Amino acid sequence: MQAVEKAEAPRRWRPPVATEALRDRIVDKVKENRVTLIVGDTGCGKSSMVPQFLLEGNLEPIMCTQPRRFAVVAIAQMVAESRNCQVGEEVGYHIGHSNVSNLNSKRSKIVFKTAGVVLEQMRDKGLAALKYKVIILDEIHERSVESDLVLACVKQFMMKKNDLRLVLMSATADITRYKEYFRDLGRGERVEVIAIPSSPRTRIFQREVLYLEQIADILKMNSESLSTKYCSGEDADADAGLNSDVYQLIHELLLHIHRSDPDLENSILVFLPTYYALEQQWIRLSSVRSVFKVHILHRSIDTDEALQTMKVSKSCRKVILATNIAESSVTIPGVAYVIDSCRSLQVYWDPIRKTDSAGLVWASKSQTEQRKGRTGRTCDGQIYRLVTGPFYNSLDDHEHPAILRLSLREQVLMVCCAESRAMNDPNVVLQKVLDPPNLDVIQDALDSLVQIHALVKPTSPRGRYEPTFYGCLLNSLPLSFDASVLALKFAEVGFLHEGILIGIMLDIQPLPILQPFGHQALCKILRDNYFDEDSNLKIGKKEATLIGNLCAFQFWQRMFKDKYRQEYLKMVADTQEPTTYHAFISKQEEVWCAFHNLLPAALNNISEIYDDVMCTLHRFRPSFLVEIDPPKYLQPSEFHHACFHHNILEPEDMNSLSLESESSHLGSQRKCAATPYVSATDFGVTLTAVVLKALIKEMKTQLAEDKVVSCRERVSGYAQQTVESEMCVFFVRGSCTRGNTCPFSHSSRAPKPVCKFFLTLQGCRNGSSCSFSHDCGSSNSKTSSITSGICSQEDMPTAVCCAKLLPAGGDGHVLIMNDKNLQFSYKICHYYNPTKIVTCTPGLHSVESDSVTNGIMILQNVADPCRLILGGERKLPVPWAKLQRIFWFADFDSDESMNERVLLQKFFEHIAIKTLSETLPNLQVVLIMNNTKFVHLQAERLARECFYFLRESFMFDEGTLGWFSDAPSYPNGMQVSAPVAYVFNMHPPTGIQFGDYQTELRKALCRA
Repeated sequence: MQAVEKAEAPRRWRPPVATEALRDRIVDKVKENRVTLIVGDTGCGKSSMVPQFLLEGNLEPIMCTQPRRFAVVAIAQMVAESRNCQVGEEVGYHIGHSNVSNLNSKRSKIVFKTAGVVLEQMRDKGLAALKYKVIILDEIHERSVESDLVLACVKQFMMKKNDLRLVLMSATADITRYKEYFRDLGRGERVEVIAIPSSPRTRIFQREVLYLEQIADILKMNSESLSTKYCSGEDADADAGLNSDVYQLIHELLLHIHRSDPDLENSILVFLPTYYALEQQWIRLSSVRSVFKVHILHRSIDTDEALQTMKVSKSCRKVILATNIAESSVTIPGVAYVIDSCRSLQVYWDPIRKTDSAGLVWASKSQTEQRKGRTGRTCDGQIYRLVTGPFYNSLDDHEHPAILRLSLREQVLMVCCAESRAMNDPNVVLQKVLDPPNLDVIQDALDSLVQIHALVKPTSPRGRYEPTFYGCLLNSLPLSFDASVLALKFAEVGFLHEGILIGIMLDIQPLPILQPFGHQALCKILRDNYFDEDSNLKIGKKEATLIGNLCAFQFWQRMFKDKYRQEYLKMVADTQEPTTYHAFISKQEEVWCAFHNLLPAALNNISEIYDDVMCTLHRFRPSFLVEIDPPKYLQPSEFHHACFHHNILEPEDMNSLSLESESSHLGSQRKCAATPYVSATDFGVTLTAVVLKALIKEMKTQLAEDKVVSCRERVSGYAQQTVESEMCVFFVRGSCTRGNTCPFSHSSRAPKPVCKFFLTLQGCRNGSSCSFSHDCGSSNSKTSSITSGICSQEDMPTAVCCAKLLPAGGDGHVLIMNDKNLQFSYKICHYYNPTKIVTCTPGLHSVESDSVTNGIMILQNVADPCRLILGGERKLPVPWAKLQRIFWFADFDSDESMNERVLLQKFFEHIAIKTLSETLPNLQVVLIMNNTKFVHLQAERLARECFYFLRESFMFDEGTLGWFSDAPSYPNGMQVSAPVAYVFNMHPPTGIQFGDYQTELRKALCRA
């Protein structure tokens, strides 16, 4: 995202002169040509201004893609502000399940989206997803798999939609490649290239690039063998690793810059490839702590918070140590110097380890130009590249596309799940991208997906791979492929909530538990407060980190969120206006999280993604939703935490350097000393860790060659039988000193001991050279897997539905609300004692004589059931203590559609207040609603905020219980649209933690 400048006129941003001067040309060329490529320096305004130029040229509606969620939201907000409108009106955005567009029943004229969202929409709707006049693909030099696939699919659809215009934008794109790529679009078609010249306003500052030769002269170093010493070779074929000489060179450069430039407001940005490299450089700076204020930019650290603390200091010079996250996603103020290590971290698929791996590579010239663009905006800039000039010339011009480095399982599955025939054959679609992957890689991905039952092989040579229900569900979850697989495996064994949370934490950074940069020992102490990784479970380090952060999330829910929910309900009961309460709670949350070494932004991010995942599951209705175990932290336990705050001082070694991005969390401040916050007996943590270990082993085994589904460990135990003694590893190395007394075999045919790293998330880094076995079983051990490997869809509704809905034994009373035509009430009296049924209907009905004799109590003209719940003008003629079921039919009339969510929220709030104030432990709430409406209204989240958790959900049997009037929608693929009965149980806050909330609620009701 680029920095912007405010003009003198209020609320209106003025574009750079060069960009504004090309307004008419850009509009005219887009109208004349089907494909236009716009090239302009970073900061020239193309991302925010080109869509507005096209809008004002009557080329609406317009869709713009960005590679990152952060950029989508930020640029949409910037453009909306420029056009004096609210986001969601004329200008909108769509990321994940957050679609902030088309509000007020009007379609947004400019919509910003991530490439992933566009892919999903094309997968589900085909050409119908591209109902725009212009599609803008921004930052096309960032060759993510999603960006390449979007480009290929849009090109395919342009063959059928001649009036569609495509605009490509970048600062460093390979123009020739894109011209060649679109050459076959049609006769007479050409890619129009528009170059935005550097604006005079931005070029009054000069940028000077220096290489190792010039750096050696400046620092008066020995200039011999510079490439060998600092680059391990003479060209880009050399190893890209960082040695101690490079760190020392950066350190000396920092000191030289500081001594040479008296203006302390001129900051220094250092690009390093890894977290470890950032730590190593940070440690070296500890000796000059009085000179620099050091900031860290890495995905494991809260970037927003880090940027907020980056204020210019007049007493110390600011140094930012950053990975490639600072190349284009963020704007850092006041950078006058860039030190570029010219290295980058690249993720690739390791076919031997069967996992994604990462390695250091040399950055491309395109990347170094992006890094260069971080300076020279507000002052003259100098860029120090830590390679020689000839070495730099040997670098690749552009990044290697990600599509050539990954396993492509996720992408192949997405293509196979596409509704449109134009993009549902992976062998065809993936060969049409800018850089097609090897066909063997595609076939390996197909075979892997068949092996895990995500795809079904074609039955004829010309057939296609068809997705299973499991495959469609995997493809639709807003998680990475491996995280989705793990989450669904957890759900299958009754750990739905924990599995989703662990899957999310596999994907995101930063995690909830604070990680003080550069202090590994302190990081471990903070993690151990939530989960002791030195326990006897013997799980991997990554697994322990996941479990610790899972416990931290549950601790936050139990100790902070439950308290907030309780206070909110008291305000509702007291008829106070809770609108200002959310802002107050946000501040309280920051303080509470700081007390317990947690990051509130990470916790809330996880919570939002969790809701997205649950929404997807409810759309597909997998069978494990029929019966759902509550979250483990809600189950009865001896958990108790009473905060004990005391002032702590920084450890002596933490004073070695000021790290501003942690100032709000660490230092001399108050902390909760009641540690550990979560023990091994709380929240079912031990069992969850055991299940995680077993499921990871199962997943690893499924990926191994010639293994279908094998895992010798069950949750209940780890009995492993061996036919003969395992091989002695020391004997193989020639170092066994025990001779014949050695309990292990000295035979080369003996089985090797199992590698303890291979079956962990981290995996074994030694690959085929490992001295230990990477074999975890054989194909005949299929029955020992803890999951079936097949996730099925829920069965159609049956008459059993009625028995599950009603109280067992016929003892309790039943309240039916919003039964508009009394159909359900009349049907249910055939299965339950009618004298124990009370029905509320919003209208007036002529009650037939037989229904009266049946004994059903009918309350007519009850338009607001919430007032009935809390008493008010009318009291319910049934003792609440005997009530065991409340049914609410959520089939809203068209004139109620705008208030559906408000009505549902009030319903749960009032029934929660009634239940908590009168202690009604056996009362269940049953919501009858179409599942697509359930998702749209976020009903599960509304219930959860009132202590109601979904316990069961199953198809509503209309044949037995009557027709449900709410019209179904028309779902895509294997999604469902049908009435569903959702059964909620209350899990009230623990009285020990929060005092006598029952009395407090009663007092609030009396005051109301």
